Amino acid sequence: MPTASPLVAELKRALKERELTYAQVARALGLSEASVKRLFASGRFSLERVEQICALAKLELSELAERARRRASPTAKLSLEQEREVVADPKLFLITWLVLNRTPFEQVVRDYGLTPREVGRYLIRLDRLRVIDLLPANRFKLLVDRHFTWRTDGPVQAYLFERLLREFFSARFENAPDEFFFHGGSISEGAHVQLKRALRNAANDCVDIIERDRGVPAKRSGAAFVIALRPWTYSGFSRFLRAG
Repeated sequence: MPTASPLVAELKRALKERELTYAQVARALGLSEASVKRLFASGRFSLERVEQICALAKLELSELAERARRRASPTAKLSLEQEREVVADPKLFLITWLVLNRTPFEQVVRDYGLTPREVGRYLIRLDRLRVIDLLPANRFKLLVDRHFTWRTDGPVQAYLFERLLREFFSARFENAPDEFFFHGGSISEGAHVQLKRALRNAANDCVDIIERDRGVPAKRSGAAFVIALRPWTYSGFSRFLRAG
């Protein structure tokens, strides 16, 4: 197999997930640890060797191949099961949020009450979920599509509505850094389409500003914005509508 084989790269990830060392692999294969390191460095495995290491990691060869195939294409959405896993663990949700904002490992450890080992374990889980490609020294590359979104019917969006947005909108937006606009009206179907397009463009502009700002050396603080549109009439008004 060539050095850059996706199967070998996926095999390394599987070993890291299961906290299996090269020394343990060496014992299972009847080789020296140095020989195993050379194998992984060169990527020149026989199929038999790959199957032996898969057995040690309790992983089928077909499963390894499928994992490598999935990793080759960007993630547009996580499955319901994956989203449930993210929101079930508050620390995993925090690390996911930070990773999607490209927060470096060192900054996470510095700013939050988590040990390097603990953060590393959560990065391994995000690697398995295909949110990131975990690289040496706890660096990572995002695997999500540029237009990645949480499922509209999923547990993460439900969590956002129940927790984050409730807290977000509990403020009065009256301080100098705040901004708030609310407007509505009776519109035609054509105007509704135009509004959706305008909001998408505004959202893209805001995301571009955040992306360009990542490399700016300056004091940083958390910020959030919400852009939303839906057919809606205030219940305090609609109760006065004439029936029929």
